[in-house]
Amino acid sequence: MRTIRRRVRTHPWLAAAIAIVVLAGAGFGTYFGVRGGDKASAATATTTQTVATGTIKQSVSATGTLAPASENELNFTVSGTVTKVSVAEGQKVTKGQALATVDSASLAADVAQAEATVANDQAKVDDDSSNSASDTQIAADNAALTAAQNQLASAKSQLAAATLTSPIDGVVASVNLTVGDSVSGSSSSSSSGSGSSSGSGSGAGAGAGAGAASSSSTSSDPQILVISTNSWVVNATVDASSVDLLKKGNQAQLTVTGATATVYGTVSSIGLVSSATSGTASYPVVVDVTGSPTGLHDGANVTATLTYKQLSNVLVVPTTALHRNSAGGQYVEQVKNGKTVQTTVKVGLSSGGQTQITSGVVAGDKIVVPQIRVGGGTGGTGTGRTGGTLPGGGQFPGGGQFPAGGQFPGGGRIGGVGG
Repeated sequence: MRTIRRRVRTHPWLAAAIAIVVLAGAGFGTYFGVRGGDKASAATATTTQTVATGTIKQSVSATGTLAPASENELNFTVSGTVTKVSVAEGQKVTKGQALATVDSASLAADVAQAEATVANDQAKVDDDSSNSASDTQIAADNAALTAAQNQLASAKSQLAAATLTSPIDGVVASVNLTVGDSVSGSSSSSSSGSGSSSGSGSGAGAGAGAGAASSSSTSSDPQILVISTNSWVVNATVDASSVDLLKKGNQAQLTVTGATATVYGTVSSIGLVSSATSGTASYPVVVDVTGSPTGLHDGANVTATLTYKQLSNVLVVPTTALHRNSAGGQYVEQVKNGKTVQTTVKVGLSSGGQTQITSGVVAGDKIVVPQIRVGGGTGGTGTGRTGGTLPGGGQFPGGGQFPAGGQFPGGGRIGGVGG
């Protein structure tokens, strides 16, 4: 000790350093004592609430993309040369509107020829009937007339097919025709909904991507693609643990990228065949969007909340109000006549921090609900110490360093101590 005192007299800074270390230890003790008090205070903070009725929902989350409910891939079913293309990509069209035509001269001639044949066969039937021809002859005449009439109907259908028309009110998503193109008529037009059991939802997006007109149409692209804009579907996926919870008709709440309001819908189909990504199986789910919300666009990302169970007008309490007794049952702390008593309850569904109560309390009863606090908590006067710092901000006087770079002289030891 005499050696230490000599050192202190020789180096006055050493006395300050020793004093600081002592104060720091005292600060740590005081700080953690307060922190312990904060935690105890947080654990016992409660509030009294009234039991009321509410709604319990259980749901699963899914992600997907938005697509038109109707896609129409239109192709000429007759051969010829394109003589007119009346629409462009992005143009709105109405049901029955002409979109494009091919040369119809030869088709019109076929109709004229078929009409002449029908007229001749009809005249022969009339003549033979007037001249009391045999039943066999009259039957043959009628058979020929029927065949001619069928041929006329076919010729008229072919002539009508020389004009491509829109089957719906919608928007032209792609045009793959120009005037002068030759079409073979080997492709047929098709109409389908975008939602599918496979859940790919890629039809409209693929068609829209090929919007520029080309010199000739290809077998993979429709000559003209028309999509609906007033009805939509969501092609989504759910994981294997959730798919069995869902069924057709479940309600859906949708958050759609670009839409300013929440969109709603119903589950229309649930796929049976899964796809795997990184070893995780997922199943396709198609959701029909309710109504005709504005601000929706093909290919927009969608986050869906699919409600598979909902109970309305049932008793609910905060889940944190429930306690478990030694027998494994559950109870709440009920306030009766100014006193707190343990009341055994039976519970039902739980969701969103709320739990259904099936017996034990009724609407209007008062219960004690613990309040969970996160963070530093509060002390007796309102605010506790924050961050676990030493008094004075967690630093030693003079910038937080000892002389000579933060170490004691002689390598961090006090001379004469311990040897």
